[in-house]
Amino acid sequence: MNPPPRHPYFDDRAAVEWQRSLDEALPKARASGLRVLVVITSAECGGSRALLERVFPKEEITEELRRGFVCVYADLRSLENGVATLLAAAPKHEPTPVCLYVAPEESGPRLLLSTAGGRPPAVFIRDLTDAHARR
Repeated sequence: MNPPPRHPYFDDRAAVEWQRSLDEALPKARASGLRVLVVITSAECGGSRALLERVFPKEEITEELRRGFVCVYADLRSLENGVATLLAAAPKHEPTPVCLYVAPEESGPRLLLSTAGGRPPAVFIRDLTDAHARR
């Protein structure tokens, strides 16, 4: 059996199983009743490193991510069309990391919430909770 996909740049200590594309994540999220979290990063971004290596591995955050989200990594320099469209709809596009919280509707992905820049754990958990509450 293959190990779960890891983030290509940062070590989140296997907090989540990363999907390589939005197209790959949407059917999984629909089938399981989860939201999609797209995390847009770049390899050299310190804020992205802090979020993924220090915040994602925290037990309460890992639990919330696994319980409520299918996670997608996206590189800011090579965004797939679906992610680029969602990012264009977000009020802030920078700095990285940009987190896009998405409802995986049958008619297409719908942006629920977005954040830009680093997030301390308490703020990130609030973002996750807020994304769940949005309809």
